[in-house]
Parts: sequence; structure tokens; C-alpha cells
Amino acid sequence: MKHTLALLTLAALLALAGCSTKAGETKFIRKVVSDYNTSQTIARFTNALKAKKYIPTHRMDHTVLATQEKMYLKPTISVDLSNPLIDSKLLDCNPTLATDLPARIGVYRELSGQVTLVYTNPEYWTLKHNIKDKNCLELIKIMAADFDEASGAVAKKAK
Repeated sequence: MKHTLALLTLAALLALAGCSTKAGETKFIRKVVSDYNTSQTIARFTNALKAKKYIPTHRMDHTVLATQEKMYLKPTISVDLSNPLIDSKLLDCNPTLATDLPARIGVYRELSGQVTLVYTNPEYWTLKHNIKDKNCLELIKIMAADFDEASGAVAKKAK
């Protein structure tokens, strides 16, 4: 029993280690350093997705909420983005995707002034929700490509 538990623990650690990349990031989280302030970063990213029918559905300024609780939080905003056609088809594939749709981006500013855009790579959902359907996998790849492309509108090389 102890031998089996040790093997299972080792397998889990190796699996998790395979997900790590530089600076504690994972393959599941995309981080893009922006040349713009938080509001501009959000506007540039969401505008880059408009032509592909993504709609900002909710915006939350976490800093305001922290201030209401008399806490300090560096500027941190999250925005939910929905593409009704893609989201509906994905939810039809697996209703558990409702826990991840609409997709969410986060934008925060470090004390140094650096602004970063973050989002979950939609391809992670194939693992999390056990997506096997070929059409659904294709939609997830499209969504991942859309977000990666839109992140170019805020990346250091964008001007």
C-alpha cells in the first residue's frame, strides 16, 4: 500500500512539474506584458476581439472592492468576454463549461508600473472538462487562437 501511494504521489508530482514554465507560470495561464495602462490594455484587447463577435459582458474592479474593505490592492480588473455562438456550442458539448464561460481576462498593474494581461488558455478546458468531441476541440482551438492574436494588441511589440 505504501509503495502504491508513493508511486501515485510521484506520478502526480511529475505531471504537475510538466505543466510549469518560467517564473512559476503554467501552460494553462497566458501572461502578456502590456505597453499600456490597465484601461487601455482592456480596451485594446477587447477591441481586437470585436470583429470576431466577442462581447465584454462584465467588468469588475477588484481594487474598488478592496478599498471598500479598507484593504490595499494593486490595480486589478477582470473582464468577462463572451462569443455567444462559440459559447453556446461549447456548452452544448459539455454543460460543465458553464464554470469557465464566459471566458475571463485579468489585467493588473505592479507597483513598478508594469501592466500585465492574463487569461486561462482555453485549451486547458479540454482537460478540465474532458472534451473529446472533434468539433468542440476545434472551437476551443479557435478561441485560444483568437485570444493569443488579440494579446498582440497589448504586447510590448505592439505600437
